[in-house]
Amino acid sequence: MIGERTKPLTRKEVLHRYPCLVGHIICDSLGYFTPQSAAGALLAYIKGQSFACEWYCHMAGGYNHDKLLQVGKQVVERAFRSRRHHWGFMAHYPNAKALVDHIRGGGEGPVFASWF
Repeated sequence: MIGERTKPLTRKEVLHRYPCLVGHIICDSLGYFTPQSAAGALLAYIKGQSFACEWYCHMAGGYNHDKLLQVGKQVVERAFRSRRHHWGFMAHYPNAKALVDHIRGGGEGPVFASWF
């Protein structure tokens, strides 16, 4: 179909197409996710795949594909719904968005977590 947008295939494409949502996912994780890991979680959600990280496995109560899918859906939806409330300690959207923009511009990102 002409004009149909293709789904992103890589974390880099997710970072460039959805920088605001990636920033809000970082905020929802309270800085646990780096921009690259938040983009990976969003990419898994877009592809309908589970994403197994320590945070998701904790919320899912272990490594269970169906529960991890549900957790991924909940995280993305909560990040979007809460986007107007990501202010203050550990969930400050302007800091997360600046970090995402830094990565999008070719800068290096944090290795372990976004706020530490």
